[in-house]
Amino acid sequence: MRYLIILTRGENWKDGIRLPDQPWMPEHAVYVQNKFDSGDVLVAGPFDDHTGGAILIDVEKKEDLLKFAQNDPAVVNGIFKFELKPWAGLMNKYENRSPNFGQEYIDYKHSVQKELNIL
Repeated sequence: MRYLIILTRGENWKDGIRLPDQPWMPEHAVYVQNKFDSGDVLVAGPFDDHTGGAILIDVEKKEDLLKFAQNDPAVVNGIFKFELKPWAGLMNKYENRSPNFGQEYIDYKHSVQKELNIL
């Protein structure tokens, strides 16, 4: 199963301090790096505005996901809080996956929306 972990500022975030300089960031980086090196983390990094970050991860069981997110040193120490989102991964260049959306899809969805009286 693939999930997106969204990391946002937690209760112990230090205002006025850049994300890479926040407490527990080195430990967080190494923690995520270890999962990346094992092949579980596919993509990870901070948001450009330094308000948090995201991790795209593959896990066997949701319990594995919760354990990983809850034991992140930046989460344990309140620098980050997290939200978990199941990832459908509809389009993926790395896995050469595409639904090949085109005009036929638009026409079909418009017909469905008309039946639902929302278009």
